[in-house]
Amino acid sequence: MRILVVSIGTYGDVLPFIGLAAELTKRGHDVTMSTAATFEIAVRRAGVAFEPLMSAEDYEGLFEHPDFWRPFRGGRRLFSSIAAFFKPTYDFIAERDRAGETLVLASSLALGARVAEEALGVPTVTVHLTPIMFASRYEPTRVPYMRVPAWLPKWLKWKLQTGLYSSFIAKLLLADLNAFRATVGLKRLKKIRKWWHARAGVLLLAPHWFAPAQPDWPKRVRQLGFPRADQFGARFGQLDEPLRAFLDAGEPPIAVTFGSARFGSTKLYRAAIEACARIGRRCLVLSHQPLNLPPDLASIAFAAQYAPLGDVLPRCSALVHHGGVGTTALAFGAGVPQLIVPMAFDQFDHAERVRRLGCGDTLPRRRFSADRAAATLGRLIASGEVAKRCAEAAAACKGVDAIGEACDLLEAEFCNLSAPRRAAGCV
Repeated sequence: MRILVVSIGTYGDVLPFIGLAAELTKRGHDVTMSTAATFEIAVRRAGVAFEPLMSAEDYEGLFEHPDFWRPFRGGRRLFSSIAAFFKPTYDFIAERDRAGETLVLASSLALGARVAEEALGVPTVTVHLTPIMFASRYEPTRVPYMRVPAWLPKWLKWKLQTGLYSSFIAKLLLADLNAFRATVGLKRLKKIRKWWHARAGVLLLAPHWFAPAQPDWPKRVRQLGFPRADQFGARFGQLDEPLRAFLDAGEPPIAVTFGSARFGSTKLYRAAIEACARIGRRCLVLSHQPLNLPPDLASIAFAAQYAPLGDVLPRCSALVHHGGVGTTALAFGAGVPQLIVPMAFDQFDHAERVRRLGCGDTLPRRRFSADRAAATLGRLIASGEVAKRCAEAAAACKGVDAIGEACDLLEAEFCNLSAPRRAAGCV
């Protein structure tokens, strides 16, 4: 089977798709992945054919801009910018489609793939990594600065969520989307919330215990576990020697990472390291950007640009982070308490779910200080109840191969649709 994988997003968004592409390639399928040139080395290292969807400069200009990590500015910036990728995504699929043999896997933001599904008839599966993609009258997801109270009537919960699509997202997306649809002979859309999910199938890679399926989610949603894909971002197959030496040199440190965020991240890192110092803990700092720390803080912290969290977190006592779903999942898997400082998008929802599960707590970015972080971390690390809940989450993650299960499902549901696909090596 020919499989075209399209992913638009940051590291946490793209790495699971590299994992899916790598596994499908190992199974003998003809796989090509299209994403930002930023990830070309990682994709090719995984043994997958690569096609750039945007330049590294375009990626940096969109996803690493300081405004991207402000809740409203980031949303406006994102939904005003992704129209630029409608045509490149569509062309990538149109040029490689073999009728009756092709399947497309598309990330949440790869909307050009949805247009190709309609215009070309190529089967497409939308793969979501976060439950925030689904509105619900029963258990609404948490969006930045808007918590929908549980006591509200269902109709009002629904109106508040769908209003976000119509009054914010649709206003930024719909005109450009309809203009592009017209170029390929498709009718105008009036709404995009339901259209967002592919017709052929929808996968949610987040387990039921983290995000219980709601009665009003789309019926075609298939829900699996968290994908383990952090290893695809590493330069080496094992931890480098200085990092290994740091981990071996003392008690388990507190890990700190705020992902690829630039807005205010130096201040956040400094406060987190100071918090570790105040409770007498070493600190492992993971940051894509260099940090100029004063000597008194540098003496207790080890800084690295990247390390597979799945390898280092089991050797840590807690994790301070931004609430990206990949980071959250790996913390669950390692059984460590989490202190989440959400910045934008789905991070507020993930933080709320971690808090409800008893596996951590959350602090607003504006209130994040060394004093508050030290008090919260000290409480989380000392709590027997938190330790118990974290151990339960780790047990629920143990042995789960969501990427393998997703590939099994894709092969079972799409490989036997036609003789040409069986001839292409489907099982």
